[in-house]
Amino acid sequence: MVELGFAWHHSKQPKHARADFEEMVSNNCNSVLVAASEDDIEYWYPNLVQIVEQAKDVGLRVWFNFWAFGGIFGGEPPSIFLHENHGKRQITAESREAVPAACINRKEFQDYFYERVRKVTREMKIDGVFLDEPHYYPMLSESEFTCVCDACQAKYEHDMGLPMPAEYDEEVRTFREQSMYEFLVATCKIIKQSRSSIETCVCVIPSSVGSMGMPDWDRLAAIKEVDMFASDPYFSVFGENRSWAIEMAKKTVATAKRYRKRSQLWIQMFRLPMGQEKAVASLVPEYVRLGVDSVFGWCYLANKGTTIASDEPDLLWSLVTEEYKKMK
Repeated sequence: MVELGFAWHHSKQPKHARADFEEMVSNNCNSVLVAASEDDIEYWYPNLVQIVEQAKDVGLRVWFNFWAFGGIFGGEPPSIFLHENHGKRQITAESREAVPAACINRKEFQDYFYERVRKVTREMKIDGVFLDEPHYYPMLSESEFTCVCDACQAKYEHDMGLPMPAEYDEEVRTFREQSMYEFLVATCKIIKQSRSSIETCVCVIPSSVGSMGMPDWDRLAAIKEVDMFASDPYFSVFGENRSWAIEMAKKTVATAKRYRKRSQLWIQMFRLPMGQEKAVASLVPEYVRLGVDSVFGWCYLANKGTTIASDEPDLLWSLVTEEYKKMK
């Protein structure tokens, strides 16, 4: 059976989380993604351990998402690291502005992130780690790319043999993508070293989006320590149509299969405009017919009650769960 689930980042009380998980099971889910921000891990860690156990107890596989960590993974929560380490942020090339995203080439951020990855993977009964949309801060212009901090400039000169140029060019693109690739490889190796049975999933921003430092899809899928390759073709978010989502889905499944990896696709259940509910829900069977191994929705209850809720969250939730129930 295909893996079916939703992202979840709701009540941090285990008994309330269990009720949510039981509802997911009643809607034919067999998996859940627990999204935990930096603040969640710092403040709610004991309860997060129990929440994972509650999910396992009701029969769900558990993916763990380091939600919006350092501003380099997808998500809305603010970053404790950025708050406490203003000087370790990505720096723009022209204005030398510190932007709200950590520099992946800085040892301080690597140590901060890897320490928490090790702790979670050693102490929680999770089945997998989900690395969501790893990216650089969006480029403002060819003269305002990131990152040009001292750590990046030193690494660039070491790796490329020349000082970093002031304008974004092919060499800068290569350097950024290689740095992100190395960061993700190191992360996946740490996960496997902590517990070899934990799966890793890398979710990429669809390829039609402008350069955000994401390495080539094939390079990522080919990483030995990556078990699942995913994308989130949210056609409404990216100003595209439904057929674009299908094409991105086909590309995702094909990329995963080339490297004998499992595939995962995400459906948009946040900020969805009224009238698009059926178009999104009907992607579930479409994706399954394409041969995808895992389908997830972001997120539980269609983000009802949040500032990024869909226009008709109850309707969207109902339609998506109806499709889930049809899956065998």
